[in-house]
Amino acid sequence: MERSRRIGIHRYSAGSSHLAEDHLASETLIHLHSDEKKIASLLGTPIDLKELFLGHACSEGYGCFPDAEIVAEQSQSGSVNVSLNQVVSSPNSNRRVITSSCGACNADGLEELMTGLPMYSSSHPQTQHTILYQALESMKSLQIGFAETGGMHAAALWNHQFGLRHLKEDIGRHNAVDKTIGSGLIEGVSFGEELLFLSGRCGWDIVAKAARSGIGTIVCIGACSTLAADTARSLGMRIYSFMKRESSVAIGLVSH
Repeated sequence: MERSRRIGIHRYSAGSSHLAEDHLASETLIHLHSDEKKIASLLGTPIDLKELFLGHACSEGYGCFPDAEIVAEQSQSGSVNVSLNQVVSSPNSNRRVITSSCGACNADGLEELMTGLPMYSSSHPQTQHTILYQALESMKSLQIGFAETGGMHAAALWNHQFGLRHLKEDIGRHNAVDKTIGSGLIEGVSFGEELLFLSGRCGWDIVAKAARSGIGTIVCIGACSTLAADTARSLGMRIYSFMKRESSVAIGLVSH
């Protein structure tokens, strides 16, 4: 299974075209199974599949299973079946909400969306703008898939002791977050001490994933949405968006 694939293209430049090849990010239908029952189907890049399953289960409220065994097999049609050797039950939450990134959900409904999301209960680590910006810049330099294709999102964890780690990429921003959380689970990370870094924007769905995993701070290059901001404030979380060298937009319980 591959991160990217070379595809024949017509490249247009300066009014002319020629045949060439380009690396495109791999996108595959990925089915997640537990006890021979399908619990989710995702469109994503078929790498780091163990991390994807474990992170998805944790961040969507199914439960955290860091020691579970995962088996991934490619079907004849090209889709990938990923199976967990434990039984998971469907959570009583809003995990099935279709987000704005999928072209639906154009109402607020904060009270409904907050149902089942835990408050952030750990102490927020102290942060410095310069350090966060430098870490985000380091993250950019480590995005191999993006450098290769220009079409992959990234997520990573960061704290003062270990710096940037568990960086994962995927064509889907939600999947990148799941893979990062899954990687942290496998390594026994204490999520209350970690900051979640994003290569793009932050919507409600990412805040919800962070909340269910116990992460209290999100740092992103792009904007955050109204629901993301309101949810972070309500849960005692914080978001640093539009992170630039000299500025950022801080929301929630921020400190400097």
